[in-house]
Amino acid sequence: MEGNALKDYGIFLLHEENKEIVLKVFINRGLLYMELGDYANACEDLKEAVLLSPGDSQIFQAIGTCHYRLNEFEDAVRSFNQVLRLEPVSVEAYIGRGNSYMKKGHEADLKQAQKDFLKAIHLNPMCMKARICLGYNLQTLGKLQSAWNQLTVVIAIDSKCDAAYEGRASISLQMGEIFSALQDINAALKLTTTAPLLTNRGVINQLMGYLSCAMKDYQQAISVDPTYALAYFSAANIYFHNHQFSQAYCYYSEVLKLEPRNESAIMNRAAKEDFEKAVCLCPFSAAVYFNRANFYNALKQYELAEKDISTALSIQPNDAMMYRLRADIRAKLGFSREAVEDYKKAISIQEQTDDM
Repeated sequence: MEGNALKDYGIFLLHEENKEIVLKVFINRGLLYMELGDYANACEDLKEAVLLSPGDSQIFQAIGTCHYRLNEFEDAVRSFNQVLRLEPVSVEAYIGRGNSYMKKGHEADLKQAQKDFLKAIHLNPMCMKARICLGYNLQTLGKLQSAWNQLTVVIAIDSKCDAAYEGRASISLQMGEIFSALQDINAALKLTTTAPLLTNRGVINQLMGYLSCAMKDYQQAISVDPTYALAYFSAANIYFHNHQFSQAYCYYSEVLKLEPRNESAIMNRAAKEDFEKAVCLCPFSAAVYFNRANFYNALKQYELAEKDISTALSIQPNDAMMYRLRADIRAKLGFSREAVEDYKKAISIQEQTDDM
């Protein structure tokens, strides 16, 4: 139906000469493109519209949103600047420009974003969107308590704002308050059930050592959204940790179907050809060789495992875990003297680490 509307708009523009009607067509078609997620075509139509009506701040607001969605953050900032020249008290423009600065990511941009979010809050102290954005901004700048406070204000304004609970859970987790993070993520899940929320709760459960609960969350996330790659990846990591390599292989494969260039999934998927791909992608990554050594060790291919763990140690020579693995492998190969030397080296490194 949307396709027919777009076709009709195109035909209409070929024949219509009235400026006001043409303006409305460009705006409506641009907004329809936006609704369909076609931000490039939406931007083109809205730019045509702004030529016909250069004083319309709403058109510039929509153009800024399109640039933001297209990851064209400099252009987005310029569009929101134009909105604010025309309408200096536009809360949405300050939020849009602030988010664009956030995406640029430099420290100066983050501070400018903070000013924009604060201005939006000054104009409308009850604007939850501005406070949530400010919370994430403060979190990015490392001001965790201030970020937590902002999201707590949002929850006081609206106790059913799932985004605020989710954001506060993330901050609590970063502050080391794992149980508080779990409480907030549970509160968010009572309001809405999404794959990202379930996956986040899985991560929290995993950090608390509740691996079976974490796996249930990842599986539920997959059932809610079978295209959510992070849930497959997180579940695969638990399978890998438990040495359930066939299950891990299947789940890493699902990640790669959804994200073919996910280097972490390629590196972790327990299959020889994938480790070879990982070596090509990350030839100086000790983790690649360490994971492949674990894989060969599980298959009792100890010579190949010993070769890979030795390569890993040549790249990362002061890793106690790697020395312990090589000691185990060498003991299985009957290299008793070398195994004892590796065990001693692992203990020495661990003692040095504990003393630091």
